[in-house]
Amino acid sequence: MMEVLEELIRLPRKGEYMEIRLENIFSTTIRVQNGVVERIRVGTDEGGYIRLLAPRGSWWFESFQRWDDLKDKVEKAIAGASLLPKSNIEVVRRAPVRDEHKVTLPDDFRFKSLEDKTSLLLLYDQVLRETSPFLVSSLVEYRDEFRQIYLANSDGSLIYLEEPDISVSFVATARKEDNIEIYRNGVAGKAGFELVKNQETLAQEVGQRAVLLLEAPSFSGGVYDVILDPVLAGVFIHEAFGHLSESDTLYRNEELKRIMAKGKRVSSSVLNVFDDGSLDNLRGSSPYDDEGIPTGRTYLIKDGHLDGRLHSRETAFLMHEEVTGNARTINYRFPPIVRMTNTAIEAGEASREDLFSDIERGLYAVEYIGGNTALELFTFSAAYGYLIEKGKIKELVKDVVLSGNLFQTLDKIDAVADDFRWTEVGGCGKGGQIGLPTPTGSPHIRLREVLVGGSHND
Repeated sequence: MMEVLEELIRLPRKGEYMEIRLENIFSTTIRVQNGVVERIRVGTDEGGYIRLLAPRGSWWFESFQRWDDLKDKVEKAIAGASLLPKSNIEVVRRAPVRDEHKVTLPDDFRFKSLEDKTSLLLLYDQVLRETSPFLVSSLVEYRDEFRQIYLANSDGSLIYLEEPDISVSFVATARKEDNIEIYRNGVAGKAGFELVKNQETLAQEVGQRAVLLLEAPSFSGGVYDVILDPVLAGVFIHEAFGHLSESDTLYRNEELKRIMAKGKRVSSSVLNVFDDGSLDNLRGSSPYDDEGIPTGRTYLIKDGHLDGRLHSRETAFLMHEEVTGNARTINYRFPPIVRMTNTAIEAGEASREDLFSDIERGLYAVEYIGGNTALELFTFSAAYGYLIEKGKIKELVKDVVLSGNLFQTLDKIDAVADDFRWTEVGGCGKGGQIGLPTPTGSPHIRLREVLVGGSHND
């Protein structure tokens, strides 16, 4: 296939830029609910796209499901692109790359039987249902995917990538009279079947958490010193700040350009935030983005100041900045757009205990169940929380809502712990491309005097 692509990328005329992506996807999805196998889906998907930019022209994008007649597809794309109107679009060019990255999995899920996969899920479902008599519904979902990707472009690059992805998630619904609580958790990674085995303890914890929330009082709201756990802190920085750093939105919005001016102080000095697609074995990692640009670390906030932003070839050209390797697509049906990879708050120097020790009255907000953002404004709902009194974790509470102005909130971060960890479950949606793996990372962080909402907050 590499030889075929090498011939095709010679076809564009001088000044034209072209990308070809070919993709083969093996996938399995299994859903078990209340002891019943509701869905099994196994399949392979083969397709690709041609993306072409005429000199100072517009993008031509064409996706297809079979790899035959590739030369004819390219010639038609070149002819079609020549008819598009002129524009100011151009892309950063790079020296050609010739590379391949193959993956060896300890327990390759492609060679596990459906019986093995389904039996494991039925076991987890049973563990969930047996946790408590107050559990009224259980759900276990499994997904695996193995992608073989060929990337070629008219710079002369030829890249072959293998990308595995696997996950299992648990959802428990508990009920006591008219009170209903739902809790979910799971594991995901760029790994083999070994990742999803031996997760009985996690399944049981999901059931127990749903039951505990039945008895938890609703949080009443107020002004508190707040500690965010690594899950909620990571999701917060991804949703509230990371999306503002994606330059395909930024360069079109003059107000956002003003808000996100490089060098501007945007938080307290203890905060450092980065995006890094080159880290080993994380779900958002790859040696190259989907435009064939090497990935790496980009600091978004450095010592409280805006230090960088995320770019594709096009946005880097338009904003006269360095390309960062952040053009990503969910699959061959969509063109790459600017997306985060693995985004995180960098570890600080304080211990977790230090963050709690001098809080007289506070809130420990844990995990994440939903939220929304609108430029500088945000609202997030924690999965649950705990009251903090005199440095000690006390009563479990629910219905915890954090909202406010992003930059005012970032300025209230006064301590960052040293207990950094990644969270890989879930995915991000943007531009109709839903479920892209975008791990978030953070240690515990502390914010002073934050207005926190609850069920009775006005």
